[in-house]
Amino acid sequence: MSQFDDFLAAAKANLTVLGKDAFDNSSDQVKAIVQAALDKATANLRLWTGQLAAGQLTQAEFENLVKGETDLTEIAGYTAAGISQAEAQRLRDAVTTTVINTAIDTFLKSSSPPPAG
Repeated sequence: MSQFDDFLAAAKANLTVLGKDAFDNSSDQVKAIVQAALDKATANLRLWTGQLAAGQLTQAEFENLVKGETDLTEIAGYTAAGISQAEAQRLRDAVTTTVINTAIDTFLKSSSPPPAG
């Protein structure tokens, strides 16, 4: 698996926990919405995380790009799934923060390669 694949797997796992913890009454809908948003944003995330890892983007620049990514912030999709506007805003913010934190953990804090095994 590539480092990006590791990031994507970790982000999905973290977002699944987020959905269950914060939006339990609609976690299946939240999971589907979040998965669709990640799928749409994959190309940009692949580019930006590569640039982050290579030092071509600062952490702040990366965060701004992710926060501006419309595919991660589809509030209309959230509200269409029966989630209130306030919950949709909270979910959008939580998804964005989770993706950013997972990327930072994966690409900036993993300075040594994992042991071969």
